[in-house]
Amino acid sequence: MISTIDIRDYKTSFMKDIISSPDIIRNIDSQNPDADVDSPDSLIYKNIFPYLRIPEAQNKADTYILLSVDILNINRKNPSFLDLRLTVWVLAHQECMQMKESESTRIDYLGEELRNLFDGNKNYGFGVLELNSSREIILNERYQYRELIFHTTDLKLSSDRKVIGN
Repeated sequence: MISTIDIRDYKTSFMKDIISSPDIIRNIDSQNPDADVDSPDSLIYKNIFPYLRIPEAQNKADTYILLSVDILNINRKNPSFLDLRLTVWVLAHQECMQMKESESTRIDYLGEELRNLFDGNKNYGFGVLELNSSREIILNERYQYRELIFHTTDLKLSSDRKVIGN
């Protein structure tokens, strides 16, 4: 059985990687082009969330990075391995979509930065984290997002970080 501690550890690591990128931090806070890259952790639960839904209280035009971690056991022949799936949404309000300093939309620009950060990353799992899909999706009349899905294989770990069997 997979522990929620494993999922929490993965989410925490992914968020730490995201806030370690000054370019992502500078471009996520679209209402503040001079975003404080010296305290990027202030964007966690403000613009960066470890789940795929922003709170309904978020009514302002802004940009968000939302992430979800799923752990799937797809290797029945060797149950010591699991499939890790990271889903990232780069969600932006229509008023924030156009970037003045780039010909990209904000969701495309940040999606590319996140792809550069995670695709081929060897810090997660047994192999490398690989981008499997990147789709642009219209959420409603105000928001649209780019969905990035990454996969890797990892050893199945217990809460005390030891390999576990069936």
